[in-house]
Amino acid sequence: MNIKKYHILSLIVFGFCNSICLCYAQEPEITSSSKYYDRNIINRILVKDQLKGNKSQKISIERTEEGPLVQSTDESVVYNQNSNSFGACDIFDKDENASFSISLKEAVEMSLSNNIALNIEKIDPEIYATNIEQAKAEFDTKVSASLSASDKRSKSINANDVIGRNSNNATTASIDVEKKSTSGIKTSVGASVNRTRTSSHSSLYAARIGIDVTAPLMRGAGEEVNLVSLRKAELDLDWSKYELYGYILDFVSETEKKYWQYYLSVKQLEIVKESLQLAMQQRDETLKRINVGKIAESEIAAADAEVALCQEDLIDAESRVVSSAISLLRNINKDTDNFWRKRPNLISLPKLREIDQYDFNLEDCIADSLIMRPELRQAELMQRKNELDIVSTKNGMLPRLDFFISLGKTGYSKSFDGSEPSFRHKEPFDSSVGLTYELNRHRRGEKAKYDRAKLNVRLQNESIKNLEQLIKEDVIKAYIEIKRTKEQLAATTATAQKQEEKLRVENVKFDVGKTTAFQVAQAQRDLTAAKIAQVKAIIDYTVSKSELLRSTGLLLKFRGIEVKN
Repeated sequence: MNIKKYHILSLIVFGFCNSICLCYAQEPEITSSSKYYDRNIINRILVKDQLKGNKSQKISIERTEEGPLVQSTDESVVYNQNSNSFGACDIFDKDENASFSISLKEAVEMSLSNNIALNIEKIDPEIYATNIEQAKAEFDTKVSASLSASDKRSKSINANDVIGRNSNNATTASIDVEKKSTSGIKTSVGASVNRTRTSSHSSLYAARIGIDVTAPLMRGAGEEVNLVSLRKAELDLDWSKYELYGYILDFVSETEKKYWQYYLSVKQLEIVKESLQLAMQQRDETLKRINVGKIAESEIAAADAEVALCQEDLIDAESRVVSSAISLLRNINKDTDNFWRKRPNLISLPKLREIDQYDFNLEDCIADSLIMRPELRQAELMQRKNELDIVSTKNGMLPRLDFFISLGKTGYSKSFDGSEPSFRHKEPFDSSVGLTYELNRHRRGEKAKYDRAKLNVRLQNESIKNLEQLIKEDVIKAYIEIKRTKEQLAATTATAQKQEEKLRVENVKFDVGKTTAFQVAQAQRDLTAAKIAQVKAIIDYTVSKSELLRSTGLLLKFRGIEVKN
């Protein structure tokens, strides 16, 4: 009997000492940057607040015949059970047609058809195509015509030493057809009619038909140099097409990523809601045990703290769902003016076995990327443009040496009808032939352009090598990410199973009084974190496969998307 009394007295003293230590223990600092607070710290603070009479955690204790009745009066815990509600962040319509179902394939197709940013990019190749027509215009046939009239009056002294009046008027009409060939030869065919009349002579009509040819012999000679502008315009068009292809490649990858991010946020919200329900059930169970005297009244603090933390997590999860939905809706652009009003319901699930469709061998991925990546093709086109600059600037250093020849025949008559030149008559043709030479003595400007063109070629060669390395790095990182997420998927699945078993054990121990409400709440939060990590690992693995296909340039091919032209 004395031993029992000694034990009871020891327990009372030990409990009193613990209460004193708990009351006067220094409160640890909790920074706002921590997302999850330490449960021991929270429990100590809440219990201390109760012992001090702090009003921040409201607990009412009523006396009944059976003993004290403890009730939680924490008004901050309000949970909406409607799974379609997103709390204060809910901005979607509330009518019957406030949502629509959409698969991953439909989301990509709608984005490719409706997205405004993509429609802007589609216009660029059409703009570059106009540059080709502009370059071709240099070799178009040009027609020019002119019509002029003049009338001059003057005075002169005649042979009789008398001042007389003179008049001279003329009318000229001409038409010329000119064309430049791709070799640089300019050919012009023209016809003209001229009428002159003076005060002392009647009208004289002269009609001429002639041809003029100018052929460059050095600078500007040959198709290679004369077609530089056209070839560069064609390369620019090809460059813009690869730019569009690359944009679509990234855009499809981005749309898929936003689809799965929204899927992840929805699943996280479901897990957080389930965790909140469990926390509320655990709090109710704790209240029942306090009321029947099985556990101490201070145990309610940990239970209420867990409910409050779950409520915080719920608010964040609702916000993430709405934000990720808005990002997806803007890409889809179902309604340009009100794209955010209808909530998307996802019907596609992650396909973990999709990897079997393609052999993700690292060497093959790198080889495919060097063939399919549009950035590399664009760099090669830029190199070809720089090589054309060398052709142009090298030819520009040559002196100008042009050969020209002009042939024509003129007919004269007192009337317009008779002035037509006749090629049957033996009158000779009027002709001129010769050379035109021009040389800039130092040619410093031309040499500078030529040197700059050669340096640009060297620069582009190094840029291509650097780009190849960057592409390889991109592929290797994407490949590593697939391996990581695949291993992480298995690890998080195992962790979730172990945490679920841990929570079950803690609940059993709590039922028999072998553990505290705080330990149960900690196990429940660990299980929630493990479930979220498991879902995130699934999405990360799904996104990593899409990212690897993007890095190899094969994403559009695997999704059955064909970019015409």
